[in-house]
Amino acid sequence: MACLPVPYPDELLYSVIARYGVHAGITSPKQLLDEVFQNRQIIASVAFQGHLSQISAHYQGNTDLTPHKLLQGHTLFPLYAPFVHPNIAAQAKHELLTDCRHSAEVQLGKAASKVKSPHYLRYCPLCVTAQIEQYGEPFWARRWQQPGLSVCAEHGMQLINSPVLISEAHRQQFTALSPYVLLHSTPRLTDHKTTLLAAYAQQLLNLSEHLIHPLQWRYFYHHLAYQLGFIRGKQVEHELIAQLVLGYWGSHALTSFGLNINKAEDTNWLKCLFRKHRKSFSYLQHLLVWQACYEQQLDIANILSTVSALPHTSYDDVPSSTEPVVVDQTRRAKWQCAVAKFGVKGARKNGFAHLYTWLYRHDKQWLMQFNQSSATPSIAKTGRVDWSKRDKRYVRQLISLINKVETQLDSSRHTVTWLVTHAHIPLSQIKFLEKLPLCKLFFNKYCETIEEYQCRRIAVACIRCIAKHQILRTWRIERMAGLNEKRTRPLASQLLGFAVKYEPS
Repeated sequence: MACLPVPYPDELLYSVIARYGVHAGITSPKQLLDEVFQNRQIIASVAFQGHLSQISAHYQGNTDLTPHKLLQGHTLFPLYAPFVHPNIAAQAKHELLTDCRHSAEVQLGKAASKVKSPHYLRYCPLCVTAQIEQYGEPFWARRWQQPGLSVCAEHGMQLINSPVLISEAHRQQFTALSPYVLLHSTPRLTDHKTTLLAAYAQQLLNLSEHLIHPLQWRYFYHHLAYQLGFIRGKQVEHELIAQLVLGYWGSHALTSFGLNINKAEDTNWLKCLFRKHRKSFSYLQHLLVWQACYEQQLDIANILSTVSALPHTSYDDVPSSTEPVVVDQTRRAKWQCAVAKFGVKGARKNGFAHLYTWLYRHDKQWLMQFNQSSATPSIAKTGRVDWSKRDKRYVRQLISLINKVETQLDSSRHTVTWLVTHAHIPLSQIKFLEKLPLCKLFFNKYCETIEEYQCRRIAVACIRCIAKHQILRTWRIERMAGLNEKRTRPLASQLLGFAVKYEPS
């Protein structure tokens, strides 16, 4: 069992594992994974390190280092959990705590967020100096790696990008913060508002867990607009809210966060935030609005507690006191005549909206039944597309593509999607393959199976070995082809065996 170091306050689990590698003198990333996880396939994640039950087991029952406390205190999970659907947050949490593979970056919205994560691990040189004085060694702190924010909340300094790249190429390597990755650069002070924003983000990181439903956020923002006086009737004055946020932050600062506001765009993120929450928003979008509205009086813990106490049932599902049913045959007859002449939608647009409203309030059941029975069935138009002509055009594009790439042995696997995309054919056409028989025949002939693709990769690896005058070894070919024993299919294994026996002259 690996003797993992105890995490320092606000230290990332990524940093804890990296420090263990330094303390144990382990230089091989694979060996480090064997020591900590007994599994060489684990991904080194800066934001959401999974398999927390395995990591916690190394501390032999320390109650301060349970899987849940490691998740809350040493990952970026608290920045995302309050702002996604509780079911999604609970699922991501379960996957991170257990020893299964997880997709937290996708589930919690990190991968597709407007707020982009840093490409390099970042640090504050003043904080690093303080860490060395207090603990005797530096470490990667959580507050430095927050998406969208490159400011140290404690010193108000611009964070510095280290040479450690967070990329797919090194996704199984844990790199410790050491003198070798520190750069000699002078930190720059940032403005007060941005420093305050970073401090609020750090508060959010350190709060206890809150799971909040999107409907609760919807009610909160509607009430916030009401408090600010930005409600007219039941409608939110989005223009006034945009003026407030832009007036406080300025367009240049919002652009630097990747969250510029185009007031002419009806679907800009600020308008969507104050509407029904059909999708989740990042912590930074929420904080930017809160700080603009509350400034120095912002209390994040109070906001989360207030929102979590709001109802999470749609207004449409809540029984409401309705007026008693009133049957007015005259109004019914007028509406029937209007619908017969204009249709349901047309009647409302041609001077009968008030009649529709009265019937909806007093005679809703009859109105809904009548409208449904009077709906005109939509007749699909046929024969608008000449599928034969389209089929011939597409197959010409595909043949032209395959003539170009068939000699490019190092290209990606030739799947239907890859061929369609590179032939500049709309992906939506794939679902109409039954109407495109020539394209279907082309795909049956030229699409690669996984075995065929693996064989091609082995062939490319062998060619490169021979070109470099290297001896053909199984491990060398597998490494160059990106394969291993578990993933290699039988046909590819057979080809690999023939290749190793082959001795180039």
